[in-house]
Amino acid sequence: MRLKYAFLLSIFCVIILSCTDKKPVSQAQAASVQQEDSVPVKKVDSIKVAKKQPPTYKILVPSPYRYCDPDTMISKNWVELYKVGKEYYVGKARYSIEIIPDECGNGSAPELLGKRNTILFLNQLPIRLGKVQAANIEISDTTYLIPGTTYSFTFLGKRYKLEAKAQGKDVFQNYALLLNGERFFREVEAGCAAFNFLFAGDLDGDSKLDLVLSAPIDNESLRVFLFLSTCAPPGLQIGKAAEIVDDFSC
Repeated sequence: MRLKYAFLLSIFCVIILSCTDKKPVSQAQAASVQQEDSVPVKKVDSIKVAKKQPPTYKILVPSPYRYCDPDTMISKNWVELYKVGKEYYVGKARYSIEIIPDECGNGSAPELLGKRNTILFLNQLPIRLGKVQAANIEISDTTYLIPGTTYSFTFLGKRYKLEAKAQGKDVFQNYALLLNGERFFREVEAGCAAFNFLFAGDLDGDSKLDLVLSAPIDNESLRVFLFLSTCAPPGLQIGKAAEIVDDFSC
């Protein structure tokens, strides 16, 4: 399983997703007009409306990488979500990349470093730079979403209930996260489920809840998800916008 997982990572280290608009694009059609003098009706071609392309998001987090090369992905055009005290901000990406020894061999590996308390690097963000509205939920490195855990909080006047559910004890099966009863994340086998939230607030500027979730396959892997309300499928509140995956197991 480990070899298969590493092979897949070597082919495609980062999963990039597009937010898709679920509403059909309408087309304006001109109707034929019947002339009074029985002149043959002239057909008018329908007007084609160009479909707006959904944004494509790419994300990175401060971390060593083995299969991803952050130097070929990130640029000064990216932005970052960072924290100052208890406040969150979005600003132009400030980072550095260092080459460090690979702990599992004689080679080396790149490490992406933030120059602030960086949570997430993002290739684009549909929101003004500056302070970001965050939910009134305490988030830390030890805020694990263990099955049976429930968090209740408010954001911009709306109440939210976040639940983690799974089957089993040592190795969790069918792990799921629900937001107000709606499942937005599922893992068939979640190991010890050392998942935790990195951010909860508004990142796409629509005054609705967005989430950044750390959900590694195990303690030797990296996997972070970005969920946005503007990427939500019909009937749901949020949807997956991007995912970054890497593995540094020996």
